[in-house]
Amino acid sequence: MMESGLDQYSEMDSISNEFRAMREALEAEQDKRTAIRAAVKDLQEEVREATSALQAVHQGLTSVVTLCEKCRGHLPRVRELLKQLASSFPSDQYYRYHDQFRMVCQSVSFLGAFLHYLEMNDLISRSDLAAMMEVSVSAADGFHLTLEDMLQGFLQLASELARLAINSVIHGDFRRPLSIAAFLNQINSAFQLLNLKNDFLRRRYDGLKYDVKKVEEVVYDLAIRGLKPDAAPPSKTAEV
Repeated sequence: MMESGLDQYSEMDSISNEFRAMREALEAEQDKRTAIRAAVKDLQEEVREATSALQAVHQGLTSVVTLCEKCRGHLPRVRELLKQLASSFPSDQYYRYHDQFRMVCQSVSFLGAFLHYLEMNDLISRSDLAAMMEVSVSAADGFHLTLEDMLQGFLQLASELARLAINSVIHGDFRRPLSIAAFLNQINSAFQLLNLKNDFLRRRYDGLKYDVKKVEEVVYDLAIRGLKPDAAPPSKTAEV
């Protein structure tokens, strides 16, 4: 009987120890996710401020050069916060936690693409975007810029430029909508080369067609009112 009782206590201790280990693992996982949330929050706020600097272009009151310089003033902090995010989880567990920071990575991609467009009037390449934000493009490096997140950023850019085309007309800039229309048509043609498997990305791509149509309607309205400039400056587009 005594041995039976000792065996029972031993079994209970074994179960307790196992559940203590589970508790510690769960707490460590929760700590990790909490650290990621904190890093994402800080990064979101900085990206939002940098993007707001660029979005002042819709008001037509400040030169594009000045707005881009103001935005670039935020990039060092954005890069620093990206590094903090990357250090908040093991490098070999990127996709385990990707859902927690996917949206902010898409916002970072949009920020870089918008800044580059306003400065260069073309589409930033993946390698240039990664260099701007000082992140990798290779999954082998752990934290990296995924193709899907970058493409989402490009689609956000299309919507932003469709809005800019309308606001440019309001401020008397009749040439910019032509340039934007040419650029978005190039983007649309480039996306048609992709075999999109990601459902969310494919649905988001459907919105690009409406952005293109919206800008083409702006150009058409300028034409029928006799306000369309003779030619728009060429828009060159990097390969997606």
